[in-house]
Formats: sequence, structure tokens, C-alpha cells
Amino acid sequence: MFLAAVLLLAGASAVQGQQDSHGTPPPGASHHEVTDPASGNSHEGMDVHDGADGHEDADGHADSHGVEHLTPTEEMMRILEHKVENTPYIHEYPFPSLYLPQDWVINIAGFQLDMSPNRHIIYMWLSMLITIVLTWLAARQNRSGVVPRGYGNMIESVVVFVRDEIAAPFLGNAAKRYLPLLLSFFFFITVMNLVGLVPFGAASTGNINITAGLALITFAFMIFGGMRANGVFGFWKGLIPHGIPAAIGVLMFVIEVLGLVIKPFALAIRLFANMLSGALVIGAFYALIFGMDTLVVAPMSIAFLLFMSLLKIFISFLQAYIFTMLSSFFIGMSVHQEH
Repeated sequence: MFLAAVLLLAGASAVQGQQDSHGTPPPGASHHEVTDPASGNSHEGMDVHDGADGHEDADGHADSHGVEHLTPTEEMMRILEHKVENTPYIHEYPFPSLYLPQDWVINIAGFQLDMSPNRHIIYMWLSMLITIVLTWLAARQNRSGVVPRGYGNMIESVVVFVRDEIAAPFLGNAAKRYLPLLLSFFFFITVMNLVGLVPFGAASTGNINITAGLALITFAFMIFGGMRANGVFGFWKGLIPHGIPAAIGVLMFVIEVLGLVIKPFALAIRLFANMLSGALVIGAFYALIFGMDTLVVAPMSIAFLLFMSLLKIFISFLQAYIFTMLSSFFIGMSVHQEH
């Protein structure tokens, strides 16, 4: 529940960050003055977009291929933007967009909190639901009393791996307490990464607000876990090495506090940058097919697109492992300060 609450707050930040650029609904038509070449008289007209060219979205992006005035470079850049940007609508170039409600505003003590969903939040919720269902099915199968087989055995193997290779080496006797958090990280991040490879999907971890929310959870467990294990005063005192002069101790305390803040910041940037770069590379090969307007590059683009998609499946698991391992390491440093 704590994980979901922090991520929802991160999602609200994502909404606030993109309202100025994406919060305006797509214009249907605009009036302009048209001059009749025969009579010379001017009259009010209306811009009408041909259905063959597709309608424009909130950013002025056309929803279908075939916009004549775009150069290949401009069209490729448009496709790349569609692959990675966060929007108040779900889209997959060149198909039409599905717009999301934008009036979910909550007033709290005079402060407006916009909880309207956007593209990355929708896929984060979807990933959360998939994670809950998959882990519940595995738990149900493994509670049957028989030796796990098939899917249940696979999930149990992952749980044992996280427990023995990620939690135990860094957390020691406290591994059991933090194992649910680490398992939630691993499964949830993996599913979010893989959802980005599904047609019409998007990797929510390619949004810095989502990865920052995950990193804040790690930061909270670092601070409160450390104070729980060492006491409030003992935790902050333990940041300073023993036997050093007071003046240097003050400097060391400031450096160590900065280190506590930088660790989750590095977690957020690492996951965000890796998943965003993967989406850009895949989007680039995808964009070549439409942007170059020639069949010559299509076989090469499809081949590299398939290769990069397979590689990103591996990277999806790898980045989930790295985030979970570093979270375990950072929490372990706070819990076991003597080491």
C-alpha cells in the first residue's frame, strides 16, 4: 500500500508537469478570413482537415501517416516523440489517439491537486494490476501443498534468488523484514519495463516521475530502517566516523547526508535513462520505416527492430535486478552502519 501511495503521488507530479503542454484538447477547426479570387471579397471560412491526412492531436501531431508538408526528418522526429513522450492520451503512431479524462481535480485546503490520468500513469496502473494477478496466481498454486511446478516453480525460483542473492548479502539478519519490499520492486519494475514492448504500450519507467517515486520509497526505508535498527540519535551519529576532530566531523556529517540524498537520486536517473534510451533506439528503427518513405530500408529496420526488442527484454529484467540490488545495498548500509 505504501508503494502504491508514493507512486500515485509521483503520478500526480507527472500530470502537473505535462498539463501546460498537453492539457489543451485538440482543436477541431479554426476560423480564418478567405478571399474569393473571382470577386475579391473576403469572408469567414473554416479550416477543414482532410480525413486522408488524419486529425491533429493536442500537440498538433497528425494521427496518421501521409502528411505531405513534413520532411522525412520531421516525420521521424514526430514518431520518436510519440514513442517516449507523456501525454493525456494513449496513442501509437500512426493510429488514432484515445483521450483520457482531464477533470480529476481534488481541492485540499485551497490547494488543487490534479489527479487526471496520463499515458504513463495508465500503464503504471496496468502494470500494478498485472503484478498483483501474476504473484497471486503463483502464491495460490504454491499454497496447494504440492511441489510447485511450471509457473509456480518459476516464480518461487525468482523469490529464492532475490532472497539469497540480493537481500541476504546486504541485509543479513534483517533480510526477511525487507524481502517483501525487494520482491515488489523486482516484479513491479520488470512488468512496467515489459509493458513498454507491447503494441500501444509504454514503459512507465521511462518517466522520471515514476522512477523518482520508486527511489523515494528506497530513501524512506533507508532513513526509517536505519533509525529503527540503530535508534534515532544512533543512526545520525553513526554517519560520522569515530575518533575524528569535531570540525572535520561536521564536514563529514554534511557529506554523509548529501550521500544519503544522492543515492536514491542515482537510482531514479539510472532506471529512467536506461529505459528512455531503449525506447528511443527502438523508436528510431520504427521511424525509419515511415520517415524515409522507401521500402529499401524496411528489411534492415525490421531486423534491427526485432533485435533491439529482444535485447530490451533482457534489459528489462537487468534494470529491475540492478534497482532491487542497489536498494538492498543502500538500505543495508543504513541498517548495518558498523559495516
